[in-house]
Amino acid sequence: MKKLNKIYSTKHVGAIDEYVTDYEKISSWHLMERAAEAWVSFFEERMEEEAKIAVVCGDGNNGGDGYAIARLLLESGWEVEAFALPSERSRSGDCEKNRELFRKAGGKIVEVKRPAKWIPEEGAVIVDALFGAGLNRAVTGAAAEMIRRMNELPCRVYAVDMPSGLMGEDNAGNDRTAIVRAYRTFTFQFPKISFLLPENAEFVGEWEAVDIGVETDALETPWYALTEEAVREALPRPGVFAHKGTNGRGLLVAGSRGMMGAAVLAAKGALHSGVGVLHCHVPGCGGDVMQVAVPEAVLDLDGGEACVSGVEGLERYDAVAVGPGIGRGEETAVALKRLLTEWKGRLILDADALNILAEHPEWIVHLHEGCLLTPHVKEFERLAGKCANDFDRLNKLLTFAAQYRVHVVLKGAYSAVATPDGRLYFNMSGNPGMAKGGSGDVLTGVLLALAANGLEMEDVACIGVFAHGMAGDLLREEHGMRGMTAGLLAEGMGRVWSKLEGNEI
Repeated sequence: MKKLNKIYSTKHVGAIDEYVTDYEKISSWHLMERAAEAWVSFFEERMEEEAKIAVVCGDGNNGGDGYAIARLLLESGWEVEAFALPSERSRSGDCEKNRELFRKAGGKIVEVKRPAKWIPEEGAVIVDALFGAGLNRAVTGAAAEMIRRMNELPCRVYAVDMPSGLMGEDNAGNDRTAIVRAYRTFTFQFPKISFLLPENAEFVGEWEAVDIGVETDALETPWYALTEEAVREALPRPGVFAHKGTNGRGLLVAGSRGMMGAAVLAAKGALHSGVGVLHCHVPGCGGDVMQVAVPEAVLDLDGGEACVSGVEGLERYDAVAVGPGIGRGEETAVALKRLLTEWKGRLILDADALNILAEHPEWIVHLHEGCLLTPHVKEFERLAGKCANDFDRLNKLLTFAAQYRVHVVLKGAYSAVATPDGRLYFNMSGNPGMAKGGSGDVLTGVLLALAANGLEMEDVACIGVFAHGMAGDLLREEHGMRGMTAGLLAEGMGRVWSKLEGNEI
């Protein structure tokens, strides 16, 4: 996919800065000034009222950002003080320069000798510029005390690039009491991987990427953020002479007694996402339900009354999805094994199909390059084993995708799409209102429709998760997050495709 936003590891930040200064023929100080101007612009636009500003600065380049921000806010009319810890090491050159420029502009710098007793002005907003993306070890000593004090105070904290104490990727073994709990984080140019992991939400708060005009197209990375522009460009348009055959024939294997709702939701997701003909293989007990709920679908009734026991005639289909509501009974497990061994085309595995696979790990060898797995966190750990933390889970995700040559969507906030060749795409659409039963079933249907359309599985996964999340974002405007349901999500897919195709909504 083109026009994606790249995400880099924090160990590459220095190389990016060096590349930009060489490419643009500017000094590192001028780049710092540009970043500070952009940060201040974000800050001022989002501050609802005037407040006193306490900028906590370190000795490195993040501290340099802090002093530059303090000066620009001072010049803009804010009441600003800068605070620094006593230091036994020298400051970076750009930090020292911006410290002096702030002082010359009339700024006050206070040395904090007893962090545990530090109290900024009443009603102050704290700007955290103690440590940035270059941090590579846990914070200790006076700096850790200062961070704990910032967290104790009843002040909102705005972090510069990174909440101090948080590593850019892996925070295993980090002292979580020595990480700033930011109200908002304005990070430079691209999000850091740690922002996208659930375990760090309490530290990052609301985050936004501040565009500082850094051009990094020449630098490679395996990590990307999915964007509406990229998805719109990758989404194919049906030709003038398209018909139901050219739009693909999909098979949905779903449902069991008491769980036919999952089959209905998945079917509606597919029908509202462009599948040419949808066949639904469901147990006998679900025939009437499907006929009424999704009359557009072609019914393929299983020989079993209460559960799926086998699927025939697979050669008729362009793509197959299996899992929503099928249960984990022995008959269904045998049917899944047969499906895995006989069908080598595009295959989406979700829900109970993944749970069955986890109960029979010896069957995992039957996965193939046409497979797309869509586990949530617990389902993935049943397949790949327990994870030490969220970053470890990402590594296991990439390892699993590479080992079995499959695509995997790890569902959740910022759903991660892993490819067999080591790329990782993070989804930037969606909201907590989608955390409702049945949302994943709708996604399965969306993915089935795209796969039946003939898209490459990487595009199926990326377009599908983004469009699914986008449906949630559009519904939030109309129903709020509490009022959202999976049924509304399925019905809302049409609005998403209309918008992605460039039509007004």
